[in-house]
Amino acid sequence: MDSFKGFFQSLPRVGAWFRQGDIQPEEVQVFWRHMQRCFPTDAVCGHVSPARLSPRAGVAPGHCLHLPFEVGVPRAGWDLWRQVVACTHAVQHALQFEEDGLEVSRASSAARARSEAEALRCDLELHFWRHGTTPPLGSLAWRLRAQGCHAEDIAGAGHVLALSAASIRQGAVENEASHVALQWLEAHVPHLRWDRAYHSRAR
Repeated sequence: MDSFKGFFQSLPRVGAWFRQGDIQPEEVQVFWRHMQRCFPTDAVCGHVSPARLSPRAGVAPGHCLHLPFEVGVPRAGWDLWRQVVACTHAVQHALQFEEDGLEVSRASSAARARSEAEALRCDLELHFWRHGTTPPLGSLAWRLRAQGCHAEDIAGAGHVLALSAASIRQGAVENEASHVALQWLEAHVPHLRWDRAYHSRAR
């Protein structure tokens, strides 16, 4: 269903119904502007080569975020919430570049796996904020395979993600990009947080 959510949100007339209870297009745009003010980056809407593209997340060569979608415009595979997660994920990669000076796509298999595992922690942290749980970790491994990571490096990243998921379920937030993203979400769309949304539906 998630892969079609963006498509349904993009439909004329009925798209508004599928956007109910979700972050709204203008809020996504404001969120991106906020993140880009906090972490100077340039968002470029367009295609990049498969070798440089992290599936379902904006790729971040240096401080340039190449996006397969227009910010705030839902499309198949890129619903509005997914665009928020993609922004946070890509900004974390930009921070890695700032610290290490090496683009993920040009690093070794082990370095790519470590880098992606760290950025995927953003996905887990935002997913927990929104849903109160962490997603199945096995579904994340294919992202590393798509980046040409070796099996042993994927296994190591899976172990790191499992440890991260356990701490996230206890309320930990480690990544810098996630801290800034969650502060904005709490301030502007607190009703989307899982516990508040649950109690709202229960009334």
